[in-house]
Amino acid sequence: MLKYLLVLGISLILAATGGIGIASRSTPEPAAAGPDVRINPGDGRDLKAVIAQLENGVERVPDDHVAWATLALAYVEQVRVAGDTSLYDRAQAAVERSFEIKPDDNVTALTARSALLAVAHDFTDALAAAEEALAIDPYHPAALVLRIDAIGELGRYGAQLAALRDADRRQPGVPVVARYAYAFELRGDLDRAARLLRQGARTAISGDRAHLLTLLADVERRRGNLDRTASLLADVRRLDPAYLPALISRARLAMAQQRFAAAARLWEKVVDRAAHPEHRVELLEIYTVLGREDLVEEQEAFLVDYASEMTSEELGRELDVALFMADHADPAVGLAAARSEWRARQGVPAADALGWALHRTGRSATALRYARLATRLGTPDALFWIHRGLIEAHLNKTTAARRHLRYALQLDAGISPLQRRAARHAIRRMR
Repeated sequence: MLKYLLVLGISLILAATGGIGIASRSTPEPAAAGPDVRINPGDGRDLKAVIAQLENGVERVPDDHVAWATLALAYVEQVRVAGDTSLYDRAQAAVERSFEIKPDDNVTALTARSALLAVAHDFTDALAAAEEALAIDPYHPAALVLRIDAIGELGRYGAQLAALRDADRRQPGVPVVARYAYAFELRGDLDRAARLLRQGARTAISGDRAHLLTLLADVERRRGNLDRTASLLADVRRLDPAYLPALISRARLAMAQQRFAAAARLWEKVVDRAAHPEHRVELLEIYTVLGREDLVEEQEAFLVDYASEMTSEELGRELDVALFMADHADPAVGLAAARSEWRARQGVPAADALGWALHRTGRSATALRYARLATRLGTPDALFWIHRGLIEAHLNKTTAARRHLRYALQLDAGISPLQRRAARHAIRRMR
């Protein structure tokens, strides 16, 4: 349930993309040599052509350990873009091949291993692999940001800021800018996040510029600046008409503008391009608002079948689907998945999911503890505050419930209209 698309950065010279340099630092040192291919996992670009180039490269030079590890990272990113999970096996094989060629001090392969472990939501081991890579090359840009990500997912938010400052001193650039903005957003400082992204976008090259402008559009939508959001997304379309994260952002903007038919069309395009079940959850909820029961049933059947084929651990990696199960299908399945995910990471998204699943299975008193954990940073995520307010309303904590539900309704209007409707209904009941 990564709501915020972040650049990881595996290029040879990420620092050259125009870092802001929030922390004072010395001149960044170059990363180790590798293939002349730039990969920014998390920026949403289709990497079919890059994968073909790397595959051809390892055919020609089968003992290039850096190329094999870079190919693994490209496979992981392509799963993020297109949803083809079969590529994970190829990624694992590519990492193993890289280690066969160079068993010791293989920084690129250690970084790829960290990325694969993060995909499996084994963030403790992902952090260990990133730290091992940094012990060999303290300036490796991807290892630096993978460490930041793993620390954040584990809920160690104080250490997250320290890791950000360290990365910014060693390798400033777009990956660090994106993560600083996310850290500020987590802590409720949307103004600072917006300023940082705007500053970074001014100096970024075209691909990075599209990425940062899309992130900025999402922050502006959360700030309630819908006209500004639309303008930014129009800029991104001119830079890259096929950029998938911007299409997702346009769908959320249409939801915020209450143009639900347009939002449905945009989410349909997203689902056609990327086979991620979380997008189907969004589409189902828009169909519900539009009264398209036949299409709602079709999406429900798909999601229930999808969840039924997964273990609790696997479903926990898809928190949007776990929440769907808690809300629409089988709350016990959603709870088992949320509990499994909480064991893997203690960040605010996992706390929110576990709290809500506990509430949906009748454990509201325990649920409130996790809802408070989910909102402990003041993160302006409307869904977190709606969940907390509804749990408090159920426990007859009406003053707190009213305050938190009203606050939630002032936040991002791009979330599910059904959740906002539930919040308004609960406020009316408490009058």
